[in-house]
Amino acid sequence: MTTSPKDAYYDLCQRLLGPWRTTELTGAQLCEVGETIYGRAEHFSLYGVAAPAMADAGLRVFGRTAVECCTDLMAVAVAHAVADLHAPPDMAGDSFVAELFCGSGNLGVHLGWTLGRPVYAAELDPLVYQATRHNLGSVGAATRLQQIDYRELLPGLPARGPGDTYIVEPPWGCAISPAGLDLLGTSPPVPEILDDILRARDGRSCLVGIKTIDRILHDSLNVAFADARHLRTITSERPFPDGSRMQFHFYRIGSGT
Repeated sequence: MTTSPKDAYYDLCQRLLGPWRTTELTGAQLCEVGETIYGRAEHFSLYGVAAPAMADAGLRVFGRTAVECCTDLMAVAVAHAVADLHAPPDMAGDSFVAELFCGSGNLGVHLGWTLGRPVYAAELDPLVYQATRHNLGSVGAATRLQQIDYRELLPGLPARGPGDTYIVEPPWGCAISPAGLDLLGTSPPVPEILDDILRARDGRSCLVGIKTIDRILHDSLNVAFADARHLRTITSERPFPDGSRMQFHFYRIGSGT
């Protein structure tokens, strides 16, 4: 009996988030991720390194990271969109990027390369932190990664200007299902994260980018960003085998939105 691409995708995700969750993937397993999730082994690429070359490059990728990461194709598109948002004259000057839930750190790497801005990142999981720290060093990324909770990172990043950009990718956990994603059920809920950001900035305006899929439950994206101004949505070129697509949404929050 032939397994459908959708069933193969679900089966692989169960392994990556189950028994392989904290397993460092082999070269063959990394290629399987590319072939099953993205259609070709080469389409799974991080830090400019495609899956077939990751093991030889010494990159360390855990099962959970392979599922949760933002690959190069999407990261480049997002970085170019953010560069466009930074283009107006009133956005000139000193600013930073903050990855509050770093994971692979791949998006922050591309934002740093494209924007020429400092990138600060928090990752609480000790295994992911060690692997990502190793990978960032291997590719020469300048991301300032700390093994702390995002709420510990925020007070050390006083507002510099309206171009300050926060990337929000909290663990989805039970918030994700075949039906879609509920941003009010992430851990922590997205509205709580936005409140923490604004509290650390004394309410001053900034940019926030959030990763979702294109199946949002309970209108939770609009609910979470009810007091924000939507600026841009970037949708992945390729759908996942279940038909869904990754998206990044950018908003302006804070005073003067």
